Amino acid sequence: MGGCDKQCFPMKQGVLAPVLHRVQERKEREARAAEGGWTVVTRHKGRKTTTDAESGIVVGSVAQVVAENTLAKKKTKEVGLDFYRFQRKEAQRNEIMMLQCKFELDKKRIQQLRAARKFRPY
Repeated sequence: MGGCDKQCFPMKQGVLAPVLHRVQERKEREARAAEGGWTVVTRHKGRKTTTDAESGIVVGSVAQVVAENTLAKKKTKEVGLDFYRFQRKEAQRNEIMMLQCKFELDKKRIQQLRAARKFRPY
């Protein structure tokens, strides 16, 4: 509190005295803890700020690199070929039919290989 506050608003000093006293006590406790080798963690409300790389000034916005990374990570909303349920079922049915067809071809091929095998007792 500046000198003008004490002169112009004497009541303000009396009302805020307990609050100022608690704030000062907290700062002293934090300083003692910091001297003892402890790291004092404090909670800051409000939106996050970043420092500008060139000037070192604190800027109250998101860094450009972070914004680009989040945009790159976002999925593009494209409607695929299996948007409707019937399309998904058709695709699944077609896949099953293809697998069954391949299975039948493999069965025939194995049967032919077995038939081509010759009996050699010695």
